[in-house]
Amino acid sequence: MPPAVVPVEDGGCGGAKEEAVCESCHVAWSAWLTRLGRCLLASTLHPCHAALGLSPPPAPCFASFPAVVRGTLFLPSTGDRRVRLFLHEHAAPAESAAPAPILVLDLPAGLVGADIAAAGRIVLECQREWAGSGGALLESPKWLVYCNGSRVGFAARRETMSDGEGWAMEKLWAVTAGAGRLPGGGVEYLRGQFERIVGSADAESFHLVEPLGWLGVHGVGGLSVFFHRI
Repeated sequence: MPPAVVPVEDGGCGGAKEEAVCESCHVAWSAWLTRLGRCLLASTLHPCHAALGLSPPPAPCFASFPAVVRGTLFLPSTGDRRVRLFLHEHAAPAESAAPAPILVLDLPAGLVGADIAAAGRIVLECQREWAGSGGALLESPKWLVYCNGSRVGFAARRETMSDGEGWAMEKLWAVTAGAGRLPGGGVEYLRGQFERIVGSADAESFHLVEPLGWLGVHGVGGLSVFFHRI
């Protein structure tokens, strides 16, 4: 909290004491405002309670979720052409086989890779009752999907990958970032590192940080995936 202003009686010293008190107040306020300025300039993901001399709040329940994840899009060109989105922990390729995914989403059938590339962002919206009372944001079983400002349908969350998807992930695990076609030629993939940003328990997003220009038109831009609950 800001420093208190304590009135001081003149005591016969006249203007000299008043001037000293004003200078002392100015120094105290300047120091507090400096700390506040540092706080406001800091990232919203790094609370500034310590800088203001306040006790830190309890750790949020989603603190264990990694700040950087590996994201993969499968873009089938035959059969079921729904785009699949997978988020995994970003373990080093040599550490182990592909771990269980954090999130598996089947995006709407009407949403194709070209739409995602042109928009550079996907917005997914869920209603609170869909995940049950107090459920984590990413546990919602279904999502309304918006791309390029238009509603394009529903996405469905799955608990696990299919056997075929698991096999493909094993083959791709050494690829940290890039694009190509899976063996057999029927599915394209896009993969990169995504930074997770948490706005609140009801809003978070994932932003492509490597490779830059991965999905952008003419080699610029990127991809962001926004989740929010209403």
